Amino acid sequence: MIESFASQDTASDDEGPDSVVADALIATVRADSAKTKLTRLSVLRATFPDTDIQKLIGETPIDDIKIMKGASKELYYFSLLSMTEAYALHLFRVEEKDQVKLVADTVRDESRIYPRPTAINAFLDSPYNLSSDEIESAIGSMSLRPDMKDIETCAASNGARYLYSTIYLVPTLAASLVEWIEVGQKDNP
Repeated sequence: MIESFASQDTASDDEGPDSVVADALIATVRADSAKTKLTRLSVLRATFPDTDIQKLIGETPIDDIKIMKGASKELYYFSLLSMTEAYALHLFRVEEKDQVKLVADTVRDESRIYPRPTAINAFLDSPYNLSSDEIESAIGSMSLRPDMKDIETCAASNGARYLYSTIYLVPTLAASLVEWIEVGQKDNP
């Protein structure tokens, strides 16, 4: 999903029009990343008409610019100078506007990488910024999809709700982690 533009020997050292445009493209991606924002290829095309953007960026000797391709066929660029791949992936999921997939993929990542359940309220905050209704709708939709049957909910004794993937966490571990995060940790400083 994330591709790198590794240093290539095809870039020329002259300061011709292509080099100036390539520098401007890279500067735009880096500036957007510094603002915690992905750069859409469609926006670059509107800003730099009649330019083969993918070719120009690909021919520059840089290694911090990454590209992601969405289901909608949109391409997104970001710079590792200001943004991690993990954060870019969260922004990418938000940009794709598939809230059900956003929630499911995020929960699976958290269950696999950390391993821990994901607080449902985490989706209220940046970079997700979903409403409570959108979150509940996504959870309801996941329960109906066969490809998302691994996403389960659990709650702590204080009522805090979490999601986890049964692919990576067994229910008893998920429940004990939620209880520790919400209750035990606070009672045992």
